[in-house]
Amino acid sequence: MLMTLDHVRGFVAPSGANPMDWDTTTVGFFLVRWVTHLCAPTFVFLMGVAASLRARRRPDSTTSFLLTRGMWLIFLEATWVSFSWGWDLGNTYFGVLWALGGSMILLAAIHRLPAQLVFAVGFLLVVGLEVANPQPEPGLVRLMVQPGSFSVLGHAVGCSYPLLPWFGAAAMGWGATDALRSARPQRLALAAGVALTAFVVYRAFLGVDANPWAVQGTASMTIADFLSPSKYPPSVAFYLLTLGAGLAVLAGAHRRTGPIARFVERLGRVPMMFYLLHLPLAHMVGNGYAWLRYGEMRVPASEAVSLPVILGAWVVVVALLAPVCLRWDSLKRRRRDLRWLSYL
Repeated sequence: MLMTLDHVRGFVAPSGANPMDWDTTTVGFFLVRWVTHLCAPTFVFLMGVAASLRARRRPDSTTSFLLTRGMWLIFLEATWVSFSWGWDLGNTYFGVLWALGGSMILLAAIHRLPAQLVFAVGFLLVVGLEVANPQPEPGLVRLMVQPGSFSVLGHAVGCSYPLLPWFGAAAMGWGATDALRSARPQRLALAAGVALTAFVVYRAFLGVDANPWAVQGTASMTIADFLSPSKYPPSVAFYLLTLGAGLAVLAGAHRRTGPIARFVERLGRVPMMFYLLHLPLAHMVGNGYAWLRYGEMRVPASEAVSLPVILGAWVVVVALLAPVCLRWDSLKRRRRDLRWLSYL
């Protein structure tokens, strides 16, 4: 649901509006973007955890499972998802499904190693790539370590999620599975506090972040800049901040009961269907709003950012998706004999 807020914002905000531009943004517009940073690193980290848990139940098919699911995610990224972003068959975009799918394929190669070693591989990748900061030429190699774009026979290929830094989070998730399973809420909260404290110290004094912070024109924008380490590629500070926040959420999530908690849990059981539907729906909502109000397919850049419009469009998209996804969850739980359902 947080992910949907980020993507809806991109489709209904004025064209070119940047919530991270400290000269033009507002606190509210910044927060709508900033709070969604929790999504991608938590997705990738918990994918590693979930893959490890699945491997314990069905160890004999772990390699084939990771390879087939990984290739399926990359295929979906290059086709349905890329088209949903821009309605353009001439562009291919590699985003979070590329990071998840590629990480599954790499996990297939190392999952037989001891869990502590897999965690170490992930940790060293995240830290080592930040320190080394490799800058290969545009092409497939660059997609491994840095965001970039290139052209293949006139077809544009772009990537904002370089594989190896994100694989680092997946490998750490795989390696941390036992600790997460056995940890009590108090220990998870302590780990979250340690990570967030380390973020403050590292960001303030030690980091070599690709997006260093600086004093801005106002105190609020200075704080915003401090809380905005590099996501493209993900830096050490970014992981400390977002995974620390994720651990804090995890520490208290099990205590939540009631209809809202059950609703969110059911949506969380069908993340692939939710993801595949929310992008074209959010894009159509953005196009429809811009057409009805301005007679154009995008909100003109000259218009001011409207938080009520962004939040309202977010509610509309989630409300439209919810009944479809809840029915899909019921179908998947009822027809476990249909193996193909697990791919969606």
